[in-house]
Amino acid sequence: MKHSRGEGNSEGGASDGSSEGTGHGTPDGSGPGARLEPGGVMRPARLPAVDALRALALLGILSVNVWYFVYPDLLQSGVRSAEVESGADQLVRFVSTLLFEAKSYVVFSFLFGLSFVLAWASASRTGHSVIRRSVRRFGALIVLGVLHGMFLFAGDILLAYAILGFALLGMRRISTRWALIIAVGVLLVWSGFTLVTGLAASAVEGTDLWEESVVAGSDPEAARAAYTDGLGSYLGFQLALYPSIAVNMLFGQGPMAFAAFLIGLVVGRTQLIERVISGAIPTPKLLGWMLPALAVGLGLSGAAAVLLWGPPGSTEPAAATAEHMMGAELTAMGMLFLAGPIQAVGYVILALLIFRSAAAAVLVRVLAPAGRMSLTNYLGQSVVLAIIFSGLGFGLAGQVSPLGVGVVVLALWVGQLGLSALWGSRFTRGPVEAPVRAWTYAEA
Repeated sequence: MKHSRGEGNSEGGASDGSSEGTGHGTPDGSGPGARLEPGGVMRPARLPAVDALRALALLGILSVNVWYFVYPDLLQSGVRSAEVESGADQLVRFVSTLLFEAKSYVVFSFLFGLSFVLAWASASRTGHSVIRRSVRRFGALIVLGVLHGMFLFAGDILLAYAILGFALLGMRRISTRWALIIAVGVLLVWSGFTLVTGLAASAVEGTDLWEESVVAGSDPEAARAAYTDGLGSYLGFQLALYPSIAVNMLFGQGPMAFAAFLIGLVVGRTQLIERVISGAIPTPKLLGWMLPALAVGLGLSGAAAVLLWGPPGSTEPAAATAEHMMGAELTAMGMLFLAGPIQAVGYVILALLIFRSAAAAVLVRVLAPAGRMSLTNYLGQSVVLAIIFSGLGFGLAGQVSPLGVGVVVLALWVGQLGLSALWGSRFTRGPVEAPVRAWTYAEA
């Protein structure tokens, strides 16, 4: 997003376009690249690499969310019911789980939490009310989240972000040390709980009680019919599911997202991203963190992917899909929850190492515009996918192969990169970011 004169620069393209910048070198943001604006307020330079990182996170979010449009029964049962028919199809599902599932939304949540911290710092620096701006910002996200969840994608995350944002606001004065301790504790406890639950479910799965209470309630064909059979049927499907899915998003993915928020708070306070981008942290030290994180994360994610889909290229039913087994599904999810934050750390370091090199300047310029208007792009993905797969449009849910879905994902993401660059060359902010920011910054 470009910015009008006198308003300052927002850091890294926060999802609602309302966060302020982050500077290099000094805690007040007055290091290299900062500038003095009217009123004597020091405005930090924008970090295009963070915008580029958010654009990559959008690809990951799209790669995971798309399956809920293709197989809407996933929203009902939470169990993957689709079997693959070719090795190529299986590889698409396997890679999606290995690289993106439970990782991309951690990165996205981390960046979202970081934007909250920077917005609060900006409000304090300019003498505005942190609480008032935050309440207005979270209120806008609640409205957008409810509308998005009811009419486009029941798995919306914005409502949960807004509610968790209030919790983070209440903890904004927490020490950096305790924020990190709580974040790590939440990640370990929640992933461990999910893993133990999955193992326990596997032990009782197959009993008469399990069959009656869980399996009997899942009807993939009926779900897909309701999702694709015209506008009225589609809206009925969405409205019936959304309340329970919204609660599940808050209490299911919410703990992991909140932990990522806290890590964003830590990173914002310690200016870790600025230090990495500026080269203040040497490459060998970063590699010492990145390589083990990627090795552990990919190892756990690979084991979960095998549990869900079988070995790479296999068309034989895997443990979680052979009999639609919830126990195996939960066990795999516990492994993914554990792997996600670890792997996400590796991803972020890898991306920043690439982006800080002179050779990657063109790549950053290509990616950054999409990251600057990530809220628009997040919602736009749902619009396009709903038109393709639901009763809002072509109703192709369940009819496109996983390989075809992979093509849709890449085409949509590349299209968003191009459209974001075009929009950014003509307008200061994205079409959703602009009104959200205006509302957030409106004075009484």
